[in-house]
Amino acid sequence: MKYFISFQELDALGEGLSRDYIKKTRRWNSMCFDIEGFITDYLGLPIEYESFAEEDSSKIGFLSDGVTPLLVFRNKIPTPIVFPKDTIVVEKYLLRDKESSRRRFTLAHEAAHKVLMQHAPMQNTACFQSSFDKEALYSKEDLQRMFSMNEAFANRLGASILMSQYLIAKALKKHNNASLIRIYEGEILAPAEKMTIQKMADGLGVSFPALYIRLKELNLFDVRPFDEYVKDGLHFGGGLC
Repeated sequence: MKYFISFQELDALGEGLSRDYIKKTRRWNSMCFDIEGFITDYLGLPIEYESFAEEDSSKIGFLSDGVTPLLVFRNKIPTPIVFPKDTIVVEKYLLRDKESSRRRFTLAHEAAHKVLMQHAPMQNTACFQSSFDKEALYSKEDLQRMFSMNEAFANRLGASILMSQYLIAKALKKHNNASLIRIYEGEILAPAEKMTIQKMADGLGVSFPALYIRLKELNLFDVRPFDEYVKDGLHFGGGLC
């Protein structure tokens, strides 16, 4: 099974869309990307919040194909609802303030699925687009690979929209003098660097783990030797050679 899109291409696509939206809305001074406005005004997709009743509790976001029903609670009863095509439905509890970063990434992920349908329709499967060949015989391994790759693509594209290089550069300038984040061999972060990443994440409206992954994807870490951390960070070793 072949794939026709690269992570580099997804980064360029997400960066371009993000910057075009910022240009059109003139939100140059904002570090926190307006993902809701991007979805409703730029992509033209409606957003609905519902209490999901799916057996799989990990399902917190859904892009409707206009055919597949989603189980949601209506009057405390699990009810299958077919939402209009291209409606993004998000788990209602993500509206809580403490779930803000999770909600924003979920919205970006589902928006990315819609962009992928337009940009690379051959990449999409039945869950996300009707062009999936329901008459074809796919092996279990092929199906698993298709689903996992599509989710990986949506995660990467969603991250590149929400955390574009442009916005991360602004965050690095504000919180780290525009320098790379120092990290030691083995992906060890000193407390000061962890605090810097957290401040950047707060400004970007994302979680620490999401920003950490994005910094790795963009090669924005300055990898230093482990013994440098032992000496200058932990101050261990004493007079031993």
